[in-house]
Amino acid sequence: MAEPIFSEREGFAPQKDPQAHDYLPPWVREAITNEIRDSVQEGAILGVPRVDVYPLFRPYIWKVLNRQPPNSPVGGSFHYYIPAVLAQCSWYEFYDILEGISQLSGLRFGRTDLGELLERINAILARGGIPWKLEQDKVIRALNAQIAERINEARVLLTDPRFKGPDEQFAKAIDHLNRRPDPDEENCVKDAVGALEAVANIIAETHGKQLNYVLREEPFLSGVHPIIRQAIEKIYAYRGAAPGAAHGQVGSAMVTSEEAIWVLATSAATIIYFAHKFSPPAS
Repeated sequence: MAEPIFSEREGFAPQKDPQAHDYLPPWVREAITNEIRDSVQEGAILGVPRVDVYPLFRPYIWKVLNRQPPNSPVGGSFHYYIPAVLAQCSWYEFYDILEGISQLSGLRFGRTDLGELLERINAILARGGIPWKLEQDKVIRALNAQIAERINEARVLLTDPRFKGPDEQFAKAIDHLNRRPDPDEENCVKDAVGALEAVANIIAETHGKQLNYVLREEPFLSGVHPIIRQAIEKIYAYRGAAPGAAHGQVGSAMVTSEEAIWVLATSAATIIYFAHKFSPPAS
């Protein structure tokens, strides 16, 4: 990991604001653009030192912006023109382009070098207080480290072939939260709790039962403390009560990003609890 700079060590660095989806200062754009350029040029993978790398990334940029590049860009070569585009496009288009460049860089220049590049890019985003990070060629929401760890642990457990359906639904919940420019909090809640419900049905060997009813079946009936069971049922109750999550939405959205993240993290923690207690891995 990149070493913290003075402002981070002393507590002066900007704090992440999960609501500031469009917060992307010009210096962050410029710093990331320069990191991409320097990383590729210094690698000399193409065998030509100081090559103009931007034409290589050009298809990804124009795919996102959905317009044809000029034959003779104003201001000089694409080496200068594409950084200008990155400085002027919308914040979510910048992230879309960043994903494409990351994918291409990994294919052309090797995953090890790319890993180092992603670490430097994420350090820039963190120093700018940006609520997003680049991970495995995707720009995703930068969650609290403990929350992110629980979600990742649940994803690992769901790779069990029995949990293929819940795994796909939980992945959809994460994608809803990461959607740009507007996250879909309601469907994040719906699919996160749906994945939890599916895991419970698989463990109880039931089919299509609502979570609150599955919890009254074995092994949950005797294996889960009544108060814990009630707490889990409340997650399902929230999903049913939140407009747009389980029922038709009338009026503006009521589920915030913070609430969607809480449901996603709580569902992940409950999936981990169920898997470890009732479905331990074979020895």
